[in-house]
Amino acid sequence: MKFSAILGSLAIYGLQVHAIPTDPEPQAIQPMELDSPVSNTLEARDGYCCVVLKNRQNTIANFIPRGTELYPWYVFGDTKGCVVFIARHSNDCSGWSFSRSLCDGLAAPVTIGVGASSECRAN
Repeated sequence: MKFSAILGSLAIYGLQVHAIPTDPEPQAIQPMELDSPVSNTLEARDGYCCVVLKNRQNTIANFIPRGTELYPWYVFGDTKGCVVFIARHSNDCSGWSFSRSLCDGLAAPVTIGVGASSECRAN
């Protein structure tokens, strides 16, 4: 009985040690969702949709969180450049609408679409 209690406590201790983050930098310990909202093994059910902007030179895909407010997507990461305003839905990825601003430098034609977050895996 005593032997099994010792083994049980060692097993619990091992699980606790395994779960403790080892990186001393707090910025390095981030939820996986911030890096990529797509799981490699499970179907994505994470509240994100994949928005894809295409023209002759570019195919740019980005994860956009579902929600009800207008969302600004800074296509090239520059807040002074091309921005796409996205009217979203909180339940799914259908029916989203887009309007562009400061995107005159993109070669026409430009298409913007939305699909399931799994579509961003290929891009």
